[in-house]
Amino acid sequence: MDPKRRCPVLPDEITADEILARLPAKSVVACRSLSRAWAAALSSDDFIDLYHSLHGGRLKILRLHEEAKSYTDRHGAAPPDGMPLAISAASFPRMVKVFWEDWQTIPILLTTQCRGLIIVELNPMGLLYVCNPSTGQKRELPQGRTTGCGRNRDWMHEYASLGLGYDVRSRRHKVVRIYHKGYDGEGRPASAGCEVYVLNDTAQSWRPVRAKPPGWVHPYKITVFAQGHVYWLAHRKHHFYEGYTRPSEMFIACFSVSEETFATVPPPPGVDSETLSKQCLTVLAGRLSLFSWGCPDHGQRYDVWLLRDYGTNTGWDLHCRIDVATASLEVYRFLGPRYDVRHVDSYPPIIPLAIVDDGRCILLARSELPDKICAYAPLTGDIENILDFRSLQTLDRTPLEFAVYEESISTLGRQTCKDIILTSSPSTQALSLLLHLIPEHTLPSLMCVCRSWCTTIALYLRGRASR
Repeated sequence: MDPKRRCPVLPDEITADEILARLPAKSVVACRSLSRAWAAALSSDDFIDLYHSLHGGRLKILRLHEEAKSYTDRHGAAPPDGMPLAISAASFPRMVKVFWEDWQTIPILLTTQCRGLIIVELNPMGLLYVCNPSTGQKRELPQGRTTGCGRNRDWMHEYASLGLGYDVRSRRHKVVRIYHKGYDGEGRPASAGCEVYVLNDTAQSWRPVRAKPPGWVHPYKITVFAQGHVYWLAHRKHHFYEGYTRPSEMFIACFSVSEETFATVPPPPGVDSETLSKQCLTVLAGRLSLFSWGCPDHGQRYDVWLLRDYGTNTGWDLHCRIDVATASLEVYRFLGPRYDVRHVDSYPPIIPLAIVDDGRCILLARSELPDKICAYAPLTGDIENILDFRSLQTLDRTPLEFAVYEESISTLGRQTCKDIILTSSPSTQALSLLLHLIPEHTLPSLMCVCRSWCTTIALYLRGRASR
């Protein structure tokens, strides 16, 4: 080639927009460390939006697993192609097992993915992390307002629920936290509030929101972000019987991430408050989806509803209906009930993961002890096995849960200061100094004294484990 025809310098817009924006997320993050100019350009909001426009919607599968050892540790080789990304207790700091040695640490997914980010809770400690599965980055969330209450049986209503959304105005991720304190004589929340934590914000703390949630949000179901709102399955009352509670007057609650206001969404036609207990919310094709299940007559049926839009044209479209009674034998084996679903009010036995192949197929997985992922084609009624963990022989145990995510280069902000002595109260400073003199085996019992002691001792143990 003639040297005169070569381009002496590649234009910056070609380098960033056409080359770097098409690299995997881990490669882009690595390129940020090459120079200050590249770090500023590849971390700008414009480049992050460009990257999302190119990679958003190209969903990948991850699995939450209780097995701490990786495939490489056990087999000495890389995992086979197509094996989903794993998130296990080994992905997080070793500190979380110091004071719960008798308990098995497992990750629990709290939210669907929001522009590549998810929120995971580590049980039984209750530590909350925002994670970017694409880059492996994680950030521990600070503790929010307490939900403690003094009356008997209020422990049933001392909880908080988290949601993750994206504000298109500020171009920031927001973590939404709804908390409840007790109940009144009629089964309604005695006190409920909401607060917001903004990622990459200088405050790095929870900010209270004036808007109040319209009722109890369900603490054991995944929250969803779609079409600019965070959604929960909720109920207005609790009925008490034999020491337990039963929800009533269920509805769909939503929170506008930009306006920071609450509202409700009417359910699809034919779905009332009674049957909402047998539904799950998720995101399919970028829209809020209600996955309903039930037992019409003598069979079992699944309906996939998609929210048309939020606002003046709010409505639902029935994407597909799967009648197990009239389906093929392969569909029945995968979707058929393992138990009598008429007596179950919790999570559906099957959950949808994504709509793929230009809307022609739905990825489905079991919600309890999932061992495979199948693609169901509504037009033909065929089902195809996409991934079967029983045949891979790569895991010692069945995954806890499957989820989807997309490539993201969103940063999680700087970590909070670990030196709590500089910014804490005198009593906390004194406790921090005394921790060096107290035997380590007594620290777990001291963590039960109060919330501030728990945080202080947990940070101290984390610092010792990292040395």
